[in-house]
Amino acid sequence: MNYTEAERYLFGRRRMGMKYGLERVRALLSAAGDPQRSFRTIHIVGTNGKGTTTAILSEILLQMGFRTGRITSPHLLHYRERTSVDNKWITEEAVVEFLEEFEGQIEELEATFFEITTVMSAWYFRRLGVDVAAAEAGLGGRLDATRLLEGECTIFTGVELEHRRILGSTEALIAAEKVAISSEGTFLIAYPQKSDVEEVISRTAHMASLKRVVPDPPDRAPLPGEHQIRNAGLAISAALHFSGRPEDEVMKAYSRACSSLRWAGRLDLRKGSPPILFDVAHNPGSISCLVRQLREMGVNLPVPAVVGFLEDKPWREMVQQLRGVLEPVVTTMPLNERSLSAEILADEFIASGTKAYWRDDIGEAVEFGRELASELLVVTGSFFIVGDAMLRSWRDGWIELPESDSEQVQAL
Repeated sequence: MNYTEAERYLFGRRRMGMKYGLERVRALLSAAGDPQRSFRTIHIVGTNGKGTTTAILSEILLQMGFRTGRITSPHLLHYRERTSVDNKWITEEAVVEFLEEFEGQIEELEATFFEITTVMSAWYFRRLGVDVAAAEAGLGGRLDATRLLEGECTIFTGVELEHRRILGSTEALIAAEKVAISSEGTFLIAYPQKSDVEEVISRTAHMASLKRVVPDPPDRAPLPGEHQIRNAGLAISAALHFSGRPEDEVMKAYSRACSSLRWAGRLDLRKGSPPILFDVAHNPGSISCLVRQLREMGVNLPVPAVVGFLEDKPWREMVQQLRGVLEPVVTTMPLNERSLSAEILADEFIASGTKAYWRDDIGEAVEFGRELASELLVVTGSFFIVGDAMLRSWRDGWIELPESDSEQVQAL
């Protein structure tokens, strides 16, 4: 098996969809020698901000001297970024080795894509001597594969209505599923929530003897956007209570993290002609942050954009949020089994009063968007849109990559 074959095999597991229960993950971890026992874990759950909070936290821990693993999903540019140690993606050789060694158990257990990736991450972390892993949960918490990493601390970033069929029909029910990832007697880091969600958190904290911590947001964040200050506050608080180190030591590490962290695709402005702002705004909360940021940037609104969503997102609501902010819009189609038709999305924008065109191919959509833009082009929506558009834009010479991105991205 070479890496291309390994990746094809992994993505082929997506056809199995989601499966409830932790039995498969538990059995696969056992087959791998329970690697999760070799390192400590911090869980990150919620609707928005999980990936960024995970990135900020792992950077703080790295600056504090911990060998730090990171699990994030979905990936933006490449599958291997889902698993990283000290900011370096898992190697192709390690992916191949894991699959070759455990393919029999994977097939026997009928393990899913996410379950395999979670166990592979733990296996890789043990191999590289990781001290602590910052693990972003997938869809939920209570039945999420990452729960079996048995974290000593949980960050709850907040909740919006999503995946109602799976997690519940109210924010309170969804929050209950997510915070249930917490192990008994551990820390739970969360800002004050709406009353019904706060009641769920308080009840869970009482029943599981969790130590509830309300963070203080810092004065600045390592990434653009007011919401990143709140994410940074969560990460700082988790690092402080998890490590037991003095606050001044944690804050010095955070200050260094503000200079060193690079996290692609989050209000990510890349130089070019025109410059392109990439942002994985794929639900109403993150669309609100994008709109606020564009207004704060002082650009002339509306600005041209390339947009694509998955069909199971509240895309009609997001189209309404973008009225008067993005125009003209070129809609496109993510390479995903849950893709929303570019033509249907364009029709929705047009019905809302926004001039729109559609191009199924992401590269063609960005090329057309560049023709429509002078001051700025925005590329937003699904991870599958933003990541593909960023790679194509770099390969075609339309944007510049920051130096910190070059080593791993140029190898793709």
